[in-house]
Amino acid sequence: MIELVLRSQDIEPRVERLEGPFVRLTVPAEQDLSTSLAKCRDDLFLAIEWALLSMYDNEKAPSRVFVRNANGQEMSVMVDPCVAYGLEAIIRPKDL
Repeated sequence: MIELVLRSQDIEPRVERLEGPFVRLTVPAEQDLSTSLAKCRDDLFLAIEWALLSMYDNEKAPSRVFVRNANGQEMSVMVDPCVAYGLEAIIRPKDL
């Protein structure tokens, strides 16, 4: 999961790796998003790669949901929303 945080402070864009695995991108609200992304591009790519690899690691992401498309060619891996957001998470089944 990637979380985007907009701050109305004069800050430099930064990327954080959080437990879950989650990636948090914090950028100044006043700055153009493409400019912010350009400043932290390499860190963001590395963090996203880390998050994707962590999705398969049982120690870092113990609760995962695998969703395969109808023809079986593509699969998405997601963290269970109840683990990420608590038992109050709204879960809707995907229409087939």
